[in-house]
Amino acid sequence: MTETSFSATTESDSLLLSGDIDAADHRALNELIDSASKGFTESLTVDLRGVTFLPSIIVGVLARATVLAKKNGARITLVAAEGSVPQRVLTVCKIPFQQVDA
Repeated sequence: MTETSFSATTESDSLLLSGDIDAADHRALNELIDSASKGFTESLTVDLRGVTFLPSIIVGVLARATVLAKKNGARITLVAAEGSVPQRVLTVCKIPFQQVDA
């Protein structure tokens, strides 16, 4: 995988992301989610609490992942902190997510 502008940690059924996720990171993020969810066939929580920048192409990656997982009987759950950049972006884009306290 190529170098990314963000960091990612996998813990059991969760993918924890932090930092600025740039538009150039869209393929790397898709590969991470694909791998962590076993090809979008296993449920996965994508924790965005540490994310500080979330461009529209990355929102597309997240939306696509939720659709692919659903088609395979799994679920991608997005988690964002109240008042964070991801929370505001996901709200505006009307993408379902679980909101947690900051």
